[in-house]
Amino acid sequence: MAFYEQRARRNGVAMPVQCILMKQSGRERELRLHYHEYTELLFGISENAKVAVGRSSFVLTPGAMAMIHSGEPHDVVSGGAPCSYYVVKFLPQILLAGEQTYSEYGYVLMLMEHLPDQQFLFGADELARTEVPLLFRHLMEEWDRQEFGYELSLRADVTRIFLYILRRWREKNLSLVEAPMLSAQRELMQRAVSYIHGHYSDLTEETAAAACGVSPAYLSRSFKKGMQITFSAYVTGVRLREGERLLLTTDDSVTDIAQSVGFSTSAYFIARFREAHGVTPSRYRRICRGDPEAASCSRPGTG
Repeated sequence: MAFYEQRARRNGVAMPVQCILMKQSGRERELRLHYHEYTELLFGISENAKVAVGRSSFVLTPGAMAMIHSGEPHDVVSGGAPCSYYVVKFLPQILLAGEQTYSEYGYVLMLMEHLPDQQFLFGADELARTEVPLLFRHLMEEWDRQEFGYELSLRADVTRIFLYILRRWREKNLSLVEAPMLSAQRELMQRAVSYIHGHYSDLTEETAAAACGVSPAYLSRSFKKGMQITFSAYVTGVRLREGERLLLTTDDSVTDIAQSVGFSTSAYFIARFREAHGVTPSRYRRICRGDPEAASCSRPGTG
């Protein structure tokens, strides 16, 4: 079962950014999935590390960077030899200023959401000629030294790394970053997304539109244009991610989870979950908890 990791504290103060130099001996151990409110950046230093996110996994090589979204159950183990890597955790909201343009809000929204075509693994070759490796080292130095104003330095370095990620996303998919919207439409997206995340278990497009002060038709058109995804597909994605988190962090039944996240029936939840993950919720839970029978069976099950 994945466990919730509390916010990092230093001198009794909850930290919006935390930097860690991780070293692993190379001895095999079972996965211990955990999740937290932070977005997590990993940067490989020596040897390979295996990163598990849900039931997926990939290899983090020296000089490569990986991003893990807030709330995603994950763990890192050695690839068979002693390895080391940097871990930088930050709350996505630290990138939001008190005064900001709607474009700036849109950039942070992309970081917080699992949008299509987002690159999450950046190879050593593509990072070698960038400032990213130096930024990770500087983050660790500032964290360790705690010199006057180091918190501002941490925020600035994280912003520079996110800027690199954002520009890479733009190179891969221009429409992902530059959907043309008026400022009023961006404000509507901000209100709509906030409402969805607060009411996903019992909302409809009509109730969301009413909360935002627009018609359902206008919300539907604006949402598709601004988010590059339909309103219903976005809500389903939010519900599936919350369902995935509950599968890994509770012993609640599939039926109870389906109801708590807003699916009309457990059968519909199972069907959509299997469509997204290739296995049913029950098998997904067993695989992530290390059940060898569930992991060895290649054919999706039935519940």
